[in-house]
Amino acid sequence: MITNKTRGWALVNNVVELCTGMGSIIFITRIFSMNETGAWFMFIALFALVSSLRDALIQPALVKRMAGRTNEESAGAIQLNFLAMFSFEALANVCILLVAIFVEGDLQNLLLLYGAYSLPNAWFRWQTFFLRAKLNTQTIAISNCVFALVQWIGFALLAVWKLPVHSLILVLGVASLLAGFYASFKIPYQQFLQRKNEQEEWRHLLQVGGYAMLREATSALSSRISLFYASTFISIQHTAWLGVSQRFAQLFLLPNQAMQSILFPGLVEHVNRDQATKVKLLFHQTLSQLIAFTLPLAMVVVCASSYLLSLLHGQAYSEAWYLLSIYVVVAAIITPFGTAFGSLVTAIGKPYLATRIVLVNSVINILLGYLLMNTWGLPGAPLAMLLTEIFGLFWLTHMLRKEAGIDILETWQYVIKNYTYLLTLIKTKTEKIVIVK
Repeated sequence: MITNKTRGWALVNNVVELCTGMGSIIFITRIFSMNETGAWFMFIALFALVSSLRDALIQPALVKRMAGRTNEESAGAIQLNFLAMFSFEALANVCILLVAIFVEGDLQNLLLLYGAYSLPNAWFRWQTFFLRAKLNTQTIAISNCVFALVQWIGFALLAVWKLPVHSLILVLGVASLLAGFYASFKIPYQQFLQRKNEQEEWRHLLQVGGYAMLREATSALSSRISLFYASTFISIQHTAWLGVSQRFAQLFLLPNQAMQSILFPGLVEHVNRDQATKVKLLFHQTLSQLIAFTLPLAMVVVCASSYLLSLLHGQAYSEAWYLLSIYVVVAAIITPFGTAFGSLVTAIGKPYLATRIVLVNSVINILLGYLLMNTWGLPGAPLAMLLTEIFGLFWLTHMLRKEAGIDILETWQYVIKNYTYLLTLIKTKTEKIVIVK
């Protein structure tokens, strides 16, 4: 059951991840040159692509097998999921090392150290998925605090010792390892590692995770293709502009990820119990609370985008304000509907519906990005993404009505209700204070 305590710790985790992510971007752009920053964003784009495939393979299958079941009942599935995660990561590390042979400079140094970050991060992320399936948001928030503390100690040492950009990987690897060590005390490893997984679990993993991997592969490539285009068609400095704008916008995806991680297990539980009305209600309430929270923040960032970029990253980045504005608007208003749609159709056993939309959208974005960036340069990147996302929103609106009887206009009505409730609460509290005085 999703309680207020669960939501509260999810928001705490949100704030921690927001501060950690924002602080990291500020540190990197302030300490390292634009060439080093551009190389770092290229590395992170590749890292995010690989890790999103890994997470897509293991997370949906893990949650589907654990939601509403005890550890003993799902022990075989958990064991298989754990082994699949490390097997995938080992294969990915070999591929990344091969890629490193064909590049040079800062990017090559970063890729050669890929495993120092990816392996502990994979372990840490897997434990996070396990805890989310159990709705244990408190442990997730505390372990992320551990990560943030270790990261900032490491960043301070990097600044004092003036170490090169690839040293960031060692800092993040150690932070992931220590955060994972804390979270591991809440994972019953002995219980599920002693169980033998069945052939059925392999089929379930490939069925659920396969669709998710295909969806994430195209989505991740599509969302980061502009970085590769920028480095190829324009310059590594403009890649840094684009990377900062995208990473800034991704901070608005953190509340989205936190809320969706709670939404998916809840949807699975209601679907398994054949509670269609509760599925709709949970969808609308969770999504409307998320949008009501992020929308005002997004509007502030858009209005102050040039000033914020100059203040946080330096004057050289202020001209990227238009990139930042478009990415933030999409992340705050459109992306949550796509993520929620993916959670819903996976919960009802139709993940191929989300995969279909993502595949088409990704192809459109990749082609549009190539065309517009070749024609108009850097502004073509966010414009291609905006047009693609608007097309996808209309499509999934139709699919939501058809498959679940959900109207996204009703979600916006809930958003207005959230603001109305908040204003009424503030007014009531204010009147009580006046009366007391």
